[in-house]
Amino acid sequence: MTSKTNANACRYKAVALVTFVAVASLVFVFPRRDTAAAAEPQRRGSPRGRSVRAPRRGYSNFSHRVAGHQRRACDSCHKFPSPNWEEVRKSDEAFPDITQYPEHSSCLDCHRRQFFARERPHPRICSVCHAVATPRDQTRLPFPNPFAAFDASPKGRTHVSDFRINFPHDKHLELFSQSRPHGGDTSRGALVRASFRRRGLSANRESDPKSCATCHQTYQPQGDSDEEFVTRPPEGLPEGTFWLKKGTFKTVPRDHSTCFTCHSADGDIAPAPSDCAACHRLPPEPGARLTQAQHDFDPKLAATMNVNDKLTLELWSRRDAARFRHEWPPHDLACTTCHDAAAMNTLDEATKKVPVMSCGGEGSGCHVEPTGDGILNIVVARKRAEPSFQCTKCHVNNGRLPVPETHVRAAAQPQTR
Repeated sequence: MTSKTNANACRYKAVALVTFVAVASLVFVFPRRDTAAAAEPQRRGSPRGRSVRAPRRGYSNFSHRVAGHQRRACDSCHKFPSPNWEEVRKSDEAFPDITQYPEHSSCLDCHRRQFFARERPHPRICSVCHAVATPRDQTRLPFPNPFAAFDASPKGRTHVSDFRINFPHDKHLELFSQSRPHGGDTSRGALVRASFRRRGLSANRESDPKSCATCHQTYQPQGDSDEEFVTRPPEGLPEGTFWLKKGTFKTVPRDHSTCFTCHSADGDIAPAPSDCAACHRLPPEPGARLTQAQHDFDPKLAATMNVNDKLTLELWSRRDAARFRHEWPPHDLACTTCHDAAAMNTLDEATKKVPVMSCGGEGSGCHVEPTGDGILNIVVARKRAEPSFQCTKCHVNNGRLPVPETHVRAAAQPQTR
């Protein structure tokens, strides 16, 4: 009896051992085969047998440059006017406008999968429009228009628009102008039919009825204040050291308040407010801007000065002469003394550059003298004799570069305008 019991026990152990080996094979062998099979197509199509994972597309940032977005009409997403247009501006300043992100219905046709992705704390695509995206809190981020609240938000401080503005200066020059005594209120546009013609150095703000001031005013003017710098410079700043001054830049329109004075929803002047693409154009290449060699802006220098105003940084980053200050009394000229507004193409930075001979003056010389004693004449000659010389009369960074041919020609053959 005992021998039979021992035989049965051995038989059971043998069966158990065979079962364990079979289970172990299922656990360890088959997963390896599946993994190898899954990796095989990747190895075949990848160099040196390494698997290549397709880059994961980020949906937390929206870009108009995506091909699918470019194929859609503007009004397929942006409905004019937005439901909240009467709420985002004061009652006496409100006008029909696009002032809110598109509704979910504009996105769901293409992005249903992203909307219902199992991502925590919420699908990434929600971050495009929502500060918080939960059933209890669906607070939206400020929309870029109007710009004040948006610029103050974390997203707005670093936001760079996909678009450049297409504004035909030549079509507007004869349509509106502004004739206002010096020092008057320039916060509102006044429409007056007037002639816009080139003036010489003798023109001043009192006698020059110019349309430029309808859209462009002196930004952060010093006026009668004793404080001339945008931020307080350190004590003992060496003479001649550059520190950004007030009144350096001119404003540019950042919303529709001036444009919709004429191009209103109930008017008949094309383009209509709902025709976004007439003015908002994508540049040929993503983020097309002036190159580092062309503009006179250094982000580290701006940080040292504690300059963090968004408009100042945007205007400064497109300047090729950082030291030029519009508010300085000798520069208080007719805009057309230096700028050829009729030839400006806002989509082409080259057309907005000021010719160097604008600094030559009209008989008085200013910076380019017929006698060769002008500032430009002197620095060009010194740069030729001493290549390491850095001209800081007009430039901060560009003064280290070789003298442009335009400057050389102007200094060699001074002429009046």
